[in-house]
Amino acid sequence: MTGPSKLIPDLDTLPEIEEIGQIATWLAEAGLESMELSSCMGGRLRILVAQTPLPVGQDVIAPSVPQPAVAEPVAAKAPFFGRLCLVNPLGEEAFAPVGSTVRKGDIVALLTLETLQVPVTAPIDGEVVEIVGRADDLVGYGAEILRIRPL
Repeated sequence: MTGPSKLIPDLDTLPEIEEIGQIATWLAEAGLESMELSSCMGGRLRILVAQTPLPVGQDVIAPSVPQPAVAEPVAAKAPFFGRLCLVNPLGEEAFAPVGSTVRKGDIVALLTLETLQVPVTAPIDGEVVEIVGRADDLVGYGAEILRIRPL
């Protein structure tokens, strides 16, 4: 801006960064999120304001990278109803015992209903930390079968 009485730039040239900063501060103080100005010559200026305005004239500092939080276990849930089978009927080995590593989509249990067998699959890659369901229990749709801690 060329003088203190001029509130809005004429857009024939790009405003200085300080001018844009001042406009952004005014927008934030007024509770507005954005503003677009245009001139008859085709010049345009669009300003989007963050929730917390930055002080005018200060350098923008990239936010620090947050430390990864300890991931909560994710439940593998029954996609159907039936009797819970935690052991592979062909090999007599547990599908996913506690401490085992599973990949998303791996079969971690079966639900049986007469001759129908429906696989319960791991929703994420991770380590099995708890078996919630009990073998041969009748479980309903959405019941937790086991919990997996993400890798």
